Amino acid sequence: MVQTILKFALFCLLLLGVIQLTINEFFKNDDAVTVTSFKSEDEMNQENIPSLEMHLVGQDEVSGYIVETYREYEVYKNDSGEVVKEVPTANFDYIRYKIE
Repeated sequence: MVQTILKFALFCLLLLGVIQLTINEFFKNDDAVTVTSFKSEDEMNQENIPSLEMHLVGQDEVSGYIVETYREYEVYKNDSGEVVKEVPTANFDYIRYKIE
């Protein structure tokens, strides 16, 4: 019984090795294509990509707990790091603290 299990396990390992080698050879491609953006580096730097920040927008007492409400904002900054625009999203997070 033990010998049968060992033989089966060795067979499975050998089969997995053969499958891995076959997959590696099949997908090996020396003629790989590199895709680049059509935008120049200057154009990409000029795009204003927002960062996401959570802002405290409310604090309530509910059933013996303090519940803080945070809202996610898209924050747009200029090149010098100053906030240009904040756009609220539909995402909220709630943190609850027990009042003792």
